[in-house]
Amino acid sequence: MILNQRPNCWASEVTKKKVKEAAERLGYRPNRIALAVRRGRYNTLGLIITDLNNPFFSHFAYHLELAAEKKGCDLIIEHSRFNLDRESRCLDNLLDRQVDGIIACLINPVAQRKNLEEKIKYGVPIVVVGPRVAPPLPVDSIGTDFEAGLKQALLHLKELGHSRVGFIRTLPQNQVDKRQEVFFTVATQLGFAARDLTIETSDQSLAGAKEAFNRLMKTSGRSPTAVIGLNDLCAIACLRGAWESGIRVPKDISIIGVDNILMSDYTCPSLTTIAPPLSEIGLQSVEMLSDRILGKTKGGPMEKTLPSKLIVRESTGHAPNI
Repeated sequence: MILNQRPNCWASEVTKKKVKEAAERLGYRPNRIALAVRRGRYNTLGLIITDLNNPFFSHFAYHLELAAEKKGCDLIIEHSRFNLDRESRCLDNLLDRQVDGIIACLINPVAQRKNLEEKIKYGVPIVVVGPRVAPPLPVDSIGTDFEAGLKQALLHLKELGHSRVGFIRTLPQNQVDKRQEVFFTVATQLGFAARDLTIETSDQSLAGAKEAFNRLMKTSGRSPTAVIGLNDLCAIACLRGAWESGIRVPKDISIIGVDNILMSDYTCPSLTTIAPPLSEIGLQSVEMLSDRILGKTKGGPMEKTLPSKLIVRESTGHAPNI
């Protein structure tokens, strides 16, 4: 009772001190596994992230760890490396480790729908963090409104006089993503002509994103005067591609990223980006998971969507007169 720091411990402070001193002298430490078995909880949460090379995910893991620590929980991290098969193994690994709950940043939540349906039969709550999907997933989910953030970015470009916009999506091999469709839909709703919208696809590497930017700038006809990258690393690669080609940012072209990673404020020029509320996502995803673990939340899957906002920096400017 004393060494487990139980709140209902009847021992006096003098007795507690003596027991702790004896335990320290003997090198005794409570068996956490035995305690967890008795309590039915391990005070451990699992996190699946897709890309350790992307600072966004390390920053997200940092915020999540802080939120978990406030709940008295440790965090185990699994890295899927943008591989669907490995992602499935990551889910299995965390279940084998007897975690109390899992927070998963999935490559393609739709592709994992059946797998998630199977996994929740084990009674371990799962919260998926990422873009909204339709129909809703069989587990709780939380994410940001990508469409609203993209609309802010496109309105910003329109106000600066841009009419030709390129979009670079970054996809794992053999994967699909509906954000291309979202880009076209939102842009045309805002009055951009479909003929002036161009798309390029890149892999997850900086080199791949730079090559995608170079292809965009060689588009037959008039090349775009603004480019939106699906994440900040992609946009930073575009900055490099522009510099190597003698294209001035933002005088000749404007560039926008997504994620607001820490280095986006320190690139030259600093990067305009669509910023998700990262700290709030971490806090609310842990709260959502904790409520499931403790039985405070009943019923079917819950879905939360948080707003994102455009942070305007130096990489966007008025459209060139061409």
